Amino acid sequence: MKQCGKQTSALENPVAIGAVACVAGKKEGQGPLGDSIDTIYQDGLLGKKSWEQAESDMQKDALDGALRKGNYNETSLRFILAGDLLGQCVGSAFGSRDRTVPFLGLYGACSTMAEGLGLGALLIDGGFADRVGTVTSSHFCGSERQFRLPLEYGGQRPPTAQWTITGAGAAILEKADVCDKPDSPKISHVTFGKIIDMGVKDVAYMGAAMAPDNGIIDP
Repeated sequence: MKQCGKQTSALENPVAIGAVACVAGKKEGQGPLGDSIDTIYQDGLLGKKSWEQAESDMQKDALDGALRKGNYNETSLRFILAGDLLGQCVGSAFGSRDRTVPFLGLYGACSTMAEGLGLGALLIDGGFADRVGTVTSSHFCGSERQFRLPLEYGGQRPPTAQWTITGAGAAILEKADVCDKPDSPKISHVTFGKIIDMGVKDVAYMGAAMAPDNGIIDP
């Protein structure tokens, strides 16, 4: 009875987003959303030896921030749903390894946060959890090293190239009827997308991948 068509699920009991937090790098802090970022790092390495270690710390800070803002205890989380752009979700794994909470790794690229919110809401509505934490991250330098050209290479970026964000975001989900924050957004339906090949041939043209337009894509 919770299925609406082939892709959408209707929650029997809405799930509340009880608290959120985000952290980001210096470049992001200078952008139009800078005032909405809880923590802005001036050092892209966060004092660590690698971009990947820095990304793990960003995940820790984001989730800790959401827990703190919502006045939640980490032990009250039934699951942590986390993902990043690195191989084996190593940023998320090391970012959550010191927590005593069951961990579910996700890899949805730019859809990871939405995927975490959707799956977390289904877990709660299904009675498998009372409260879950969702977190996702990316690091420009780590992503460039893995997917494109390492920064040390000094390659020229084409005009259509996009900058992967250096940052992390986290949200705490819980049953709406127990959430003590009446103004919290509620999740009532979840829709998961399909894999569709839009025929984009330029690996650097991320704009077409994110917002495809059949009128400009060469079939």
